[in-house]
Amino acid sequence: MQIRHRAAVVTAVAGIALTGIATATPALAATAGSSVQAGSGSNVKTFTTEGTVSGVDATKGTVTVTDATGKSTVVSVSPKALVTVDGKLTVVAKLPLGAGITLSGNVTDGGISLATKVSAASVLPFATAGSVVSADDAKRTVTVKRLSLTTAGGFATDVIPVADKALITLDGKVTGLGKLTSGATVVVTGVTTNGVSSAKTLTALSRWDLNLSGAVTAVDVKSGTITVSTGPSAKPLTLKVDPKATVTINGKSVSLADLPVGASVKLSGSETTVGASVLGITANVAATSTKK
Repeated sequence: MQIRHRAAVVTAVAGIALTGIATATPALAATAGSSVQAGSGSNVKTFTTEGTVSGVDATKGTVTVTDATGKSTVVSVSPKALVTVDGKLTVVAKLPLGAGITLSGNVTDGGISLATKVSAASVLPFATAGSVVSADDAKRTVTVKRLSLTTAGGFATDVIPVADKALITLDGKVTGLGKLTSGATVVVTGVTTNGVSSAKTLTALSRWDLNLSGAVTAVDVKSGTITVSTGPSAKPLTLKVDPKATVTINGKSVSLADLPVGASVKLSGSETTVGASVLGITANVAATSTKK
């Protein structure tokens, strides 16, 4: 539930936070790797390599490009190649490390890729989403555990430098970096200049709506909790029920103690960085069901 619910929250937050850079995001795709194609009308093969500049050897006329997977490729550049950085003509020796880059050209008979066009961008937009691990106002950094929609995707952690004049909001209110709550859902946007990132906006939420459907597997009146299964492969979730929560079965008001195991329920409430609280339980029970 946490992963699915966090994903929904981040999607909602991202809809706001990413609006201003929607047209800039294609630049982030310049980390795809390499491709080779046969040229039209001849046996000439062409190639395109994309990624970030991780090394430059002006003497040998080569550029080392690292893609999103961490794989590095050394590409030879023709002495007559058209080389640009941010749209301005330059030379291979002046390609900045960390810049996004696209190299294209021909593949020789010996299988060597020789770039005839090199286009680099020293400033690239970035965006990341996840949960706040910590925020250090003195060092001007925020540590974010990146969101993954599957447990197999892991949860990589990034330490992101934050600009002095970054716009930081928590639950819709402007705040300081040190006020960001650990565990808050956050979307961070900014720019990477020659490999160095700087966050310009941080949009965080420390509370959000809880909406969950499933089947009751247990009710603990003394502890004031309900345990719900959301699917055959999902781990049952135990949630705290607010003492003032409304509980209905087939449209009739009842108490928490009246909920039978196996009942189909819809839960509503709120969730914060410290836990969830159920404020409403709507149950549907077949006429023959009895509380176990």
